[in-house]
Amino acid sequence: AVRLTGPDASEARFRAEAPRAGVLHLATHGVMLDEAPLDSFLALDASGPDRNASNDGRLTAREVYDLDLRARLVVLSACRTGLGRLSGDGLLGLARAFFYAGAETIVATLWDVADEPSARLMPRFHEFVAGGARPADALRRAQLALLSDLRAGRVIVQGRRGSVPLPEHPSLWAGFVLLGNPE
Repeated sequence: AVRLTGPDASEARFRAEAPRAGVLHLATHGVMLDEAPLDSFLALDASGPDRNASNDGRLTAREVYDLDLRARLVVLSACRTGLGRLSGDGLLGLARAFFYAGAETIVATLWDVADEPSARLMPRFHEFVAGGARPADALRRAQLALLSDLRAGRVIVQGRRGSVPLPEHPSLWAGFVLLGNPE
């Protein structure tokens, strides 16, 4: 497994590593542009010396279409990655671009997702997949575990007034969906 963080998480490194990966997990910022869905992007590092149009820190849907992936699973843990503009050909956006590039199954989001609940959900999801669970079942189990933690007051963020437990609101756990092959 290759982990790209900070300056190593550039578009150039992603492009070099992604075609060989069986599982891709992008935990970053996502920006969906309804008026120009092919310009929607995932934010990667843009601080390297080789910054240019193809390594500007914005992995766009248009650029994803040009990738040749072998990934059985792509996780787009960023805001609104499962959305896009409806066209005569379907939904235009990041998820569709990753399918076109070769992904079999995608975990995407339907709205803006909060960091702390996502940081709890995703490791459990991957743990369940690594344990042999189908991605659809793994996502369901991870969401139920997160919901249980929310109900028990175990998901806490630091606010202006100190530690605050998050509520069990569906916006904190239900925004992640599985697209494609549920196996």
